[in-house]
Amino acid sequence: MKLMELIALSLGLPAKRFHEYFKDQTSNIRLNYYPPCPSPDLALGVGRHRDNGVLTVLAQDEVGGLQVKRRTDGEWIGVKPTPDAFIINVGDIMQVWTNEAYRSAEHRVVVNSVKERLSIPFFLNPAHYTEVKPLEDLIDEEHRPKYRPYVWGKFQVIRKRSNFIKLNVNNIQIDDFRIAD
Repeated sequence: MKLMELIALSLGLPAKRFHEYFKDQTSNIRLNYYPPCPSPDLALGVGRHRDNGVLTVLAQDEVGGLQVKRRTDGEWIGVKPTPDAFIINVGDIMQVWTNEAYRSAEHRVVVNSVKERLSIPFFLNPAHYTEVKPLEDLIDEEHRPKYRPYVWGKFQVIRKRSNFIKLNVNNIQIDDFRIAD
């Protein structure tokens, strides 16, 4: 919540502006294990994606494998592990709340050819009943909302369900709620 307070302050908002969304939060933590792969170019640890929650706080070992896609040219850039440090990913909800003042980053994980890799992501998520939309504090005549509202819990249910069945459509994304310019 301290990170959320700092983000609020960076936007000129009261420090506790985001607290109301986390009374019944749906946050979770996961342990990821990536075994070594003799042909890492033929396998991905986790395919390209953007985190759909608010923030992800990632602890990773010294092996590395996290890559972020650079927006300017689409190149995948390796994120070098820093001992005793966390990686903070901005998620899609933060992108919507801030009306793109903060943007979620597309990323993926590649496997190592000789070493196993461990990572522990903590996903900060609001209550399931949270209506996600650009914060009214950040909207005015010059800064029109870029997203239609959606309910976090409903979004999650649809997204999780489509992760496990074959559909002839893409999985639901926040871009489905983007308002055309």
